[in-house]
Amino acid sequence: MSDIRDFALPDLGEGLEDGEIVRWHVEVGDVVSLNDPVAEVETAKAVVDVPCPFAGRVVERLGEEGDTVLVGAVLVRIDVAEQPDSGPGVDGVDAPSDAAGPAPSEAAGPEPAEGAAPAGETPAARASTGLDADDEPQPLVGYGQSAAPARRRRRRAAPEDVDAAADAPPAKPLAKPPVRKLAQELGVDLAALAPGSGPEGSITRADVKAAARAAEQTDPAAGTAPAPEDTEVAAPPSAEQVPAPAPAPASPALDVPATGGTAVPGFRGRRPGEVEAIRGVRKRIVDKMETSRRDIPAASCSRDADLTELWELRHDLTAQARSQGYDVKITPFAVVLRAVVLALRRYPTLNARLVGREGDEAGEIHLLEPIHLGVAADTDRGLVVPNIKDAHTRTLLQLALALQELAGRARDGSLIPAELTGGTFTVNNYGAFGNDDGDPIINHPEGAILGIGAIRERPWVVTGEDGASELAIRRVGRFTLAFDHRICDGGEAGRFVTEVATLCEQPARILLHS
Repeated sequence: MSDIRDFALPDLGEGLEDGEIVRWHVEVGDVVSLNDPVAEVETAKAVVDVPCPFAGRVVERLGEEGDTVLVGAVLVRIDVAEQPDSGPGVDGVDAPSDAAGPAPSEAAGPEPAEGAAPAGETPAARASTGLDADDEPQPLVGYGQSAAPARRRRRRAAPEDVDAAADAPPAKPLAKPPVRKLAQELGVDLAALAPGSGPEGSITRADVKAAARAAEQTDPAAGTAPAPEDTEVAAPPSAEQVPAPAPAPASPALDVPATGGTAVPGFRGRRPGEVEAIRGVRKRIVDKMETSRRDIPAASCSRDADLTELWELRHDLTAQARSQGYDVKITPFAVVLRAVVLALRRYPTLNARLVGREGDEAGEIHLLEPIHLGVAADTDRGLVVPNIKDAHTRTLLQLALALQELAGRARDGSLIPAELTGGTFTVNNYGAFGNDDGDPIINHPEGAILGIGAIRERPWVVTGEDGASELAIRRVGRFTLAFDHRICDGGEAGRFVTEVATLCEQPARILLHS
């Protein structure tokens, strides 16, 4: 007797109303265990695996890949009367006697988790802004994760399934959504790369980039991939058959690829004339920016700082950390984050928010005890702001490690919603893109945001111990603070920026509190 249960899309984070189905992990007829992921869903905050709270057989999927599903709408229907086994039929042994036998695609064992990393594996350091790891999207918070590293699900095979197995389309190559998007931008066929070099044969970014480079070397004009060695190669065309090369543009004014060409770094595959739907992360960005500009009377102040000592100290700090076994790079940005934490403790009105302000209600200013430090990150999916929880309790080394981990997972899309909510103060390092100055927008409902410009060699007046001044070449950067003038007065904001700059000019003061 059947017992059908509806599994509705749960609330995936604060204020989220829907999610887009990126990839299904199950087919109709699959038998899933408790907490097995059934779908990969992209929200305005992150890409998450949605685990199933029921065990049983999938009888219906509601929605296709690319569809948007409202929170509370049915995602899948499960017949809980058909429970999975822990013995025959799950791990590649013969199915029970009432079945015709396992389908060929399952006889070899359970389907491996796509991109699953080995136990204990940690991402390696790449650059000051993060990593380039290919981790699996994190499970949804509050549901837990199966104890088994692989997905333990099976399909009850019918005789017609076995007969049709030979005509079934090839399995979809294992690759994460960001990797699939990169392959699409570079014109790389993922099926030709399977299996990849990642865990369980998953295709990584490195695989895609290598294939794109090989294609360019083979035919730079067309970007076509080389023919496989076991493929019969046609005879070269005669001179009459060779088309004339297309004329090159006279003066390319923009650094954008032509249609069908190779995308430039940071281009994200966008081309003139295209229409981009506002959804997912982009919708979240639009809502946040509109709310901030509409509701917050923001003011700003800035200060230049001589960061020469900080610039030189980072090398010693990195060497010390690595000599103690930490695979981390202590960047100037990490040191600035520690200075920001110390300054926020001295000027707490910058780590505050306005609560209860509606109409004629004056509301209250809440000076927050914890400092959850947001870090603006530019990713292939758009701007995201993960935050380092309880940054006030972390040393400089711990902040650097947390920054490295968050930045890496922001880029590969594996952040979980909890890491993208609850921030109390944000720091935006637009200097990483070569920008000297900026106009940062407050991340509502926070009360302030600090922007950091590029640290460049500039002429600077230096005062010696004897009081004499001279012009020297120093490493200089600009700090710009945007703040909610309802919460914080200009004097408090100005003193905060000066405190951050002074701490960074004299990094030994930071180390006293590290």
